[in-house]
This record gives sequence, structure tokens and C-alpha cells, in this order.
Amino acid sequence: MSPRPGPQPDGPWTAFALWQDRLAAAFFGDDRRDTPVLFFIDNAELRALQGEAGAGELGTAVSSVLAWHGNPYAPVAERCLTWRRGKRENPPPCLPLLAAAVLAAANMQRTEGGPGAPAYYARLAEVLRPPWGGGQHRKPLQNHYDELVTLWGYLDEWLREQRGARGLSTIRANPVYRKIGYAQSQALVRASDHAALIRFFQASGLSPNQSADGGRLLARLKAWSTVNPKGLSQGLRRALESPAESHLLRPLLAALLEGWDGTTQGRIEGGLLQVPLSVVLESDFTVWDVRWHAEAVQGVDRDSLRHSGGTLELSSGAGDQAYALSGAIPDLVQALRHGFRARGARTAVRIESGRGILALREDPIAGGWTETDVLDVFEYYVFLFTRSGQSRLQRFLKDAGHRWYRPEDIPLPGWQATPELQFTDEAALAAAMSRAGIQNIRHIPGRRLSLRNGLRVKKEWHQRSLFLLGGEPDVMVPQEFRGPGLVTLDGQPLTVPADGLTSLRDRGLAAGRHVLAADGSETSFYLEQSAEPETRSPADSPSDVPSSTVAVPLDGDARFLTAQGRFLAMARPQEPAWWKERAPLLRGGGTTSVPAPPEAVWLVTISETGKCSVTLLRSQEPDFATLTKAAKEFWSLIVLFDLGRVPHAALWKRYREAALSQFPQRRFTHV
Repeated sequence: MSPRPGPQPDGPWTAFALWQDRLAAAFFGDDRRDTPVLFFIDNAELRALQGEAGAGELGTAVSSVLAWHGNPYAPVAERCLTWRRGKRENPPPCLPLLAAAVLAAANMQRTEGGPGAPAYYARLAEVLRPPWGGGQHRKPLQNHYDELVTLWGYLDEWLREQRGARGLSTIRANPVYRKIGYAQSQALVRASDHAALIRFFQASGLSPNQSADGGRLLARLKAWSTVNPKGLSQGLRRALESPAESHLLRPLLAALLEGWDGTTQGRIEGGLLQVPLSVVLESDFTVWDVRWHAEAVQGVDRDSLRHSGGTLELSSGAGDQAYALSGAIPDLVQALRHGFRARGARTAVRIESGRGILALREDPIAGGWTETDVLDVFEYYVFLFTRSGQSRLQRFLKDAGHRWYRPEDIPLPGWQATPELQFTDEAALAAAMSRAGIQNIRHIPGRRLSLRNGLRVKKEWHQRSLFLLGGEPDVMVPQEFRGPGLVTLDGQPLTVPADGLTSLRDRGLAAGRHVLAADGSETSFYLEQSAEPETRSPADSPSDVPSSTVAVPLDGDARFLTAQGRFLAMARPQEPAWWKERAPLLRGGGTTSVPAPPEAVWLVTISETGKCSVTLLRSQEPDFATLTKAAKEFWSLIVLFDLGRVPHAALWKRYREAALSQFPQRRFTHV
């Protein structure tokens, strides 16, 4: 049963009741069935829950109903006693007060009495203030805090009564912080941490629903997280490194393991599956394009996600590894600056705010430079940064042994991009990262698998993890993973020699994606079948497979077009410099042979004089997704070009019509 708002009371309880309903729906709804509930509240979570109307500030809503001349928590406790005598269909009516307690724990500053009770009650007094102001209210909040221990007990009791229908309780007593430990433990682990913790459970060989010692789990998680930090929030990583906070995780980790149902995917925000939404920087060799990449979630082909600006639509076909985005797609600048959250029937998207530096690495699936939170040696990166992040990035790169080169402008207002760079000195990178203070990027010294050598395909297209079939790369395995069975290739154990450099050739690998794994960490690479020469009469009609090479002019513009309306740039040699002086009549007439990508449908050339030519490579109907800005600019040059009476003119016309549908105004001039 979903939470049902009861009659809304008048006076100060109105806002309190609104927050009760909002928190009950967000954390204890039907979609939480059989999922451990993490009652995590921080300022960002609070803004998302507050929305644009209705409830007002959480602290104000709670403070206005407290009894400030005695036990401040008494009015809420009395309502909970009445609730206990009723049907108890919905959570106890103390959720806003408990949320304020968790918010205080999330806001704790170590400058006042350390991470213990004095600092906690100071933050609680900041969250909860009497309506008339004044600073003498901290003592009552502290002296009567036993009341909140009782309220946490009511919530735990109710969740257990529901037998998992509204979530599994993670509320546990802490032997060190008997009172404030409840709120503190809930403030350490976000719901989004759950996916990474499931990977930890699997890598550790743990079984679903088993009981385990929290201390042993904590020790194993600390060791595992140094190699596999991806997915762990900054707060959880900080707690693992803090002796004063890490013990708070012991009962919580045990509760999460007991509540794990054996599924391989973690859930966030009300039991929903998290869709990674990442920034992608793509280049056509002349201009940059910035867009989103949404990694597909297994078992979810489509979903509609609601957010403050409308509804974001996700859709994917069979075998797709990414979603096509439509509807109210979030603005990149606003999402990076203020954060973004959207919830659907089965999935959710969440982007943290305030990041001034992003690290991007190449991803063949996304088709460009894509966000990453881990830096490795012998990989190429591009950094995006704002003005506020520039000085930190400059210091970091200098410490890592890189010069600062003039950054490039990108179509993302307020952001710039560095040229691509590679780290080769492990020690220098580790030292630079330790001093950098870049919160959303980490380095894992000497513990990740790295690809070496191999024959890369289309190197000029920046696809360094794409290799020619038969020219597979070698993998360098760190010392600690060189034992039997510690490294797998596509799930099968890989024998590693003493020096760690392992050849992947002559293993009968097929074209497509392959995954190397060690201790839960994965490295992917892709193999592509080389194109065989094709014998075909010039009079033959285009087949479904393009010829291996096509002739293109050395001058002007030449690009391949795909069925999705995207264009693929090609690398061509320059006209010889001596033509200008020794054979000027040859200028503008030279051609070269270039490989035709298997996804290419058309070859389009535009000469320096503006003459356009369109050649069909294979027959395929248009299947346009949303065009990038750069693609639209190119289509605007050719969308009115008519092929006349050639056999495939009708197909070209359908491509032109598909392109025209992407433009709000259809005003073009002939090339």
C-alpha cells in the first residue's frame, strides 16, 4: 500500500504533515519492496524533496511543532503514541524529525569537538531553531535526545511488521554512540552506494541474506574500496578512512548484507535502477560537440523519468548498450552547476552538483570522450573545467609532470577542455592526486589492468580500445593479481606469466567486446574484423555491404553519413606541396582511397567551389535519432541537394526529409 495523505491539519502541523507524506513516498513507498532502506538526507537531497512548492524548509517545519519550554520532542512523540494504537498502515508520524536528525549528522563539522556528540548537537541546533530565535536551545535538544532513540525504534518496528513490503530496515544500535549513532549511520551511506556494495558482496563471495560480522565486513570493504572506488560516494569513502566514523558502518553493512536479495544491480531512490548519465565530448576534427550518454540498464528497454523541467524519455532496442534520449532532456550547463534528478517507473537519474573539473576517457560505445572517475597510467584523457576549477587542475597537471597548454573552447558555456594527455609516471600521478583535492576523481596506484601494444583500428578516430581481429593487445597485470585464477578474460581464468605482460593473441577471440576482470575491476576492449576486398561491377546496384575502400578527392570536404543521420569524418592526406609550383594543373583533381566504415550509407563530398556530390554505398532506410549541433550544421549544407533521376534518388529524398524534421525552421539555400 502506498502512503496516503491523511486530513491535513491546520496551523504549524500543516508543513510537518506535508514533509511526512513526501518522505514516506520517497523512502517507504511500495517501490521499496524487499530493498534495504537507507534514510539518507543531506542538503542536496533536501532541495530535491522540497521541490518548488508546498512544504517549505524542513528545519522550519519541524521546529514550529516542537515544545521549546520543556521536552522539545514531546509533541511528535505523543502523535507517535496515538499512531501506535491505530492501524499503523503508514510509517510513524515522526519522519520529518528523524530526517532533521540525519541532516544534522550529514552537516557535521570536525572543527567543534571532533566527530562525536558535541559536534552533532551543534549541527542539530543549527537545523532546529525556535521560531523566536535565540541560541540557548541546544541543551534541551541534547538532554531529551533519548526520545529520538525511541522514535527510531518505532520506525524499525514498523518496517519489520511490513515484512519487506515497504523496505527492509537498516536501523541498528551502535555500541559506541548509543543515541546519535542511529542518525549518523544513516548519514554515511547513500542509496546510490548500494550498487557498489553489491559488487563488493559478490567479489567477496558473500551469500544473499546471510548474517555476517560487521567488523569483518568493514575490514574487507576498506581493502576492496582501494581497488574499486567507482560508485562509492565521497561520504562513504571518507567514512571508511576515518577511525572515528568507520565503526558506525559495522551494523549498517551487516544489515545491508542481510537484506541483499542476490540481484546483481543496485537500486537507488525508492528501489529504482540507476541510469548512468555522463557527459560526452565528441570531435569531428574541426569542432567539438557536447552531449549526454545514457548507459542502458539491463532489463529496461524504455522508461519515462519525471523531473522539475518535464519528462525525460529513455528508449533502446534489442542489444543496445545506450539509451536514445528524447523529451525534456536536461540542460548540460544547468545540470552540472545545480545537479539533476529524475525518477521513472523503474529507473532514476542523479547528477551531483558543483563539480568544476571532469575527467573524460575514450569510450567506443558512447562514441567520444566520456566521463570517468578513475585515472590510470597509459590511458588518454581530456579534462573539462570551469574557471573556478582551473587553478586546481593546473596545479594537478604540473605536479603530474604535464605542461599547461592553451585550452580549447567547447560548446558548453563556462567550460573549457584541455588537449588530450597521457600519464606515464605512476608515482608522480599518485602524488599529484593526493595533493589535488579533486573530489570526484581518484587514482588507484598499480592495481588496474592496462592494455599494451596491439594493432589499433582507425587510430586517427581516437578509438584506442578498438583493435584489429588478429592484432589483439597485451594486458599488463599488477603483481597482486598474478596468482592462478585471479584474472579472467570473458569470465574464464587467464594464465599470467611472472612478469605480468600477458598476450591475448592466438586465443580464438571473436569480433566484438571482451572483458578482462580482476578483483571486481574491469577493463574492456573491442575487436573488429578487417574488411575484405570486394569484387563488383561498376554497373551493379549498391549491396548491403559497402566496398572496403572508396575514392575521395584530396580537396574540399568529404564525409560518410550513417542511417542515424550522423556524419563520420575521414583522414585524408594533403595535396603534395610541389603541385603548386611544378604541376599547378593537377591541383584540385587528386583523389585518395579511404576505408569505408561498415555503418556508412552515403559518401558526401563538397568541393572547394561548393559543388556537391552524393554517392550511395549501401541501401538502408533512414533511422534518425536526435542530431548533434555539428551534424545539423553539416546537413544544412546538403539538405536541399537533389540527385535527379538516379535509381536511389528516392532514398536520398527520404534522408533529406528526416533531416529537415530536426530543424525548427526550414530555411536553407542551395549549395
